[in-house]
Amino acid sequence: MRSVTEYVIRLWSVAGEVLGSQTDKVEAVMAAVEDRVVHGEWLESFDVEAHGGRGEAQFTDRVERAMRFPSMGAAMEAYKTQSKTRPARPDGRPNRPLTAFNVTFDPVPRRGPVHVLLEGKES
Repeated sequence: MRSVTEYVIRLWSVAGEVLGSQTDKVEAVMAAVEDRVVHGEWLESFDVEAHGGRGEAQFTDRVERAMRFPSMGAAMEAYKTQSKTRPARPDGRPNRPLTAFNVTFDPVPRRGPVHVLLEGKES
């Protein structure tokens, strides 16, 4: 039987702050522990090859329009997608455009026909 859960990628930040440096990552962990995380929009689409490999992402404020992934692992893999056009950043590290964003991988009910859930049951 198929899982009844899919995953979406959602932006998050610390209330009143922009994250980016290593020091900010420590602040992000503290914010999560202290429940100061602000959740934002969901990833609707992305293209890591856009803009010469710098990537482009579109976000939506409607979860039903968000990209869906069959598992958390698949969502994480998409998040870490490396550009083939520009595989390395100027510092030599892998160029993974979506990792510029702080995100969570949130479970959501699977979209699809109800009969999948009722398989084998008489109505």
